[in-house]
Amino acid sequence: MTPSQHLIEVGHFAVMLALPVALLQALSPLLARALRRPELAGIAVRGAALQFLLALIGWLALTHAFVSDNFSVWYVAQNSNSALPLVYKISAVWGGHEGSLYLWYLILAGWTAALALYGRRRFADRLPVALALQAALCVGFLGLILFLSNPFARLLPVPADGRDLNPLLQDPGMAAHPPMLYMGYVGFSIPFALVLTALLTRWPAEDWLPVVRRWALAAFGFLTAGIVLGGAWAYYELGWGGYWAWDPVENASFMPWLTGAALVHSLMVQDSRRMLASWNLFLAILTFSLSLLGTFLVRSGVLSSVHAFAVDPGRGAYILVFLALVVGGAFGVFLWRGGQLQASPKPTAWLSRESLLLLNNVLFTVAGACVFLGTLYPLFLDVTAEQKITVAAPYFNSVVVPQLLVLVLLMGLTPSLPWRRAEPRALWGRIKWQALWGLAAGVLTLALARPLSVLAALAVGFAVFAIATVVADLLRGGRSLARAERRALPAALLVNAWRARRHYGALLAHVGVAVATIGLAAAGLFREHMMVSLAPGDAFQIGGHRVELVSVGPTSGPNYDAERAEFRLDGRIVLASERRVYRASHMPSTESGIHSTLLRDVYLVLGEPRDGRHAVSAYVNPLVEWIWIGGALIALGVALCLGERRTAQADARMA
Repeated sequence: MTPSQHLIEVGHFAVMLALPVALLQALSPLLARALRRPELAGIAVRGAALQFLLALIGWLALTHAFVSDNFSVWYVAQNSNSALPLVYKISAVWGGHEGSLYLWYLILAGWTAALALYGRRRFADRLPVALALQAALCVGFLGLILFLSNPFARLLPVPADGRDLNPLLQDPGMAAHPPMLYMGYVGFSIPFALVLTALLTRWPAEDWLPVVRRWALAAFGFLTAGIVLGGAWAYYELGWGGYWAWDPVENASFMPWLTGAALVHSLMVQDSRRMLASWNLFLAILTFSLSLLGTFLVRSGVLSSVHAFAVDPGRGAYILVFLALVVGGAFGVFLWRGGQLQASPKPTAWLSRESLLLLNNVLFTVAGACVFLGTLYPLFLDVTAEQKITVAAPYFNSVVVPQLLVLVLLMGLTPSLPWRRAEPRALWGRIKWQALWGLAAGVLTLALARPLSVLAALAVGFAVFAIATVVADLLRGGRSLARAERRALPAALLVNAWRARRHYGALLAHVGVAVATIGLAAAGLFREHMMVSLAPGDAFQIGGHRVELVSVGPTSGPNYDAERAEFRLDGRIVLASERRVYRASHMPSTESGIHSTLLRDVYLVLGEPRDGRHAVSAYVNPLVEWIWIGGALIALGVALCLGERRTAQADARMA
């Protein structure tokens, strides 16, 4: 046996050893109670660290098998090739069904170990129960990995080379998108475990609330980054000029994002007004349940989508039973113990920050329910009535998008409201200039943008209103600090924003949503598209740009052959688009030529040749870069929120 073959056996053994460790970790609080030996509960803390170490050993061994072209491993032979570039050999580890499930488990073990480290000094008495719940999830995934989806399975005879990685996955975006998305999915397991711990141990809300809030924020930030990276990958790699198609697998990530956003906002209400405790428990359970549902939809084989490269129908039954046990058990605990919570105060006035945040959460949840219905109803109808229907973009655009626009409006209005009660006249005096800016932006969009779109005017107007609200809040705080500490206004703005970075981090995330909303409205409603047939030297006009096909010729890469077309944009800028065929798998792929500015993207895709001419698909997409900038601002805002430790001064600023 080669060293690589020995190493894969070590990795396989480490993962097999992780299963009894996870079982012991899950059972340790029960053993401590049954044997009346409280010290046994500490096994959960040590077990979390050991389990992550074993999972990491297995992951490193599997990665080494890919890097060293160890085709005696069946999973490597199915998803790699000796000519595959190194970066894609590494990302191929999660490019198939077995590896993606193992990535989920590795991240779950990592989050569990992080929770053990974080909770040792903060809530040591409740920590073993939370870690036991996390370990129970690990047991479920380890059972699937070891017995049904084993990435360490051996292959005899050993092939001379592998089948290659799916061409769609041979893109830098796939090196970051799945890990980031899974960090968000699995990150919501921590709030899930913590709220179940609160219910099972009668943990006072004032103790678990700040803990759950931080972990929920972190998971939400990762999930947001993962979704944005996925949209960017679809835009750059798939060659259809878009970034979101309401694909069922896309919806599987959007549902927990919606309920996760509701959870983050609802926790803020509980933090400030001691309201919505039951609602937060419910949302934490629901959000992770939807994350698991997304795993079932993607990995069970019940969906057909552009993401179908990683499905395997044979595992669906196991995942469905596991999902039913986790979700059913969690909501069972909520129904059993949730009614014993102390009654929360209710909003004292309809015009108050807590009332609008409550409306905000209702809209997030209803939007999530609409996405759930549109995604799952075709599957339900297929199973029960053997009728096949497709619920596509028109449904989601007409049902979900208006709710999201109202949320953007509330995002601008809510920070201007005080807690408990607001006087309409005082509120108008506080927001009138911001409202006028939003109205002007909407009217300008209606007057100048073509084709005429009321939806675009509302989106831009609401988004500009939200941004103006943040700017006004920042100026008020900066001017107050400048007067109090006799600072220059620019310095006061920076100092105030840093001191209250939890507050301004949240507002920065709002700015990110507003910026992305403008980009989504512009790119979705005003893009131009045309198909042309060109020979070298031919040109055409689109969106005020002149595009000329300069040349078409053969080229090659490390593991593919291609036909490469070069285009001249407006007589100066050269773009290139390729039609590739990968040598090992003989599968085709298209690389788009894109020239981006802050105002628009020119997007070109080379098509099939015919009679000496080449089909070219051309798009001009306005403000696409604003979508990616908005996503980055949301992630940065979440990071700033997590960067501030709670103090009495910070609490006063939040109030």
